[in-house]
Amino acid sequence: IMSTQPLTPSCGSCLFCCQSGADFRQRAVCEGCAQIISDRFLMRVNGASWHQKCLQCAACQQPLTDTCYFRDTKPYCKSDYQQLFAVECSNCLGKIAPTEFVMRALDSVYHLSCFRCCVCQRQLSKGDEFVLKEGQLLCKTDYERERALLSTLSPDITDSGNIL
Repeated sequence: IMSTQPLTPSCGSCLFCCQSGADFRQRAVCEGCAQIISDRFLMRVNGASWHQKCLQCAACQQPLTDTCYFRDTKPYCKSDYQQLFAVECSNCLGKIAPTEFVMRALDSVYHLSCFRCCVCQRQLSKGDEFVLKEGQLLCKTDYERERALLSTLSPDITDSGNIL
């Protein structure tokens, strides 16, 4: 939540006014520079106060005037936040938006359209049997075909795939 508030006792929403009548401006300290905010306006973000000039993206230093995203108490613009912290698809390595539906297999995360067998390219759905072998998805049919082929070549070859 981000808002700009005038520092006047009549604002009605100022959180820094002292009941003792002391100067309320001395109570607002900027989260960015740790200095007292004596400007006419301050920015309120996630319960903290900022000078307008101090509220900037931690990555690109562009001013944050409308929206911002926080990670480890640092503010970011939308673009940098997504670039730095978005989850990557284990297949295409593209970024996965926080609002996208995904498929998961062990520690891997996939776009729905990328969750497919690496041999036949059939898209796998919830409930389908598959194997994750050396980071590659195989449908049950292709896994069994590969396993049968390997066993004809050498009956001693073991498979390191994880059946999920």
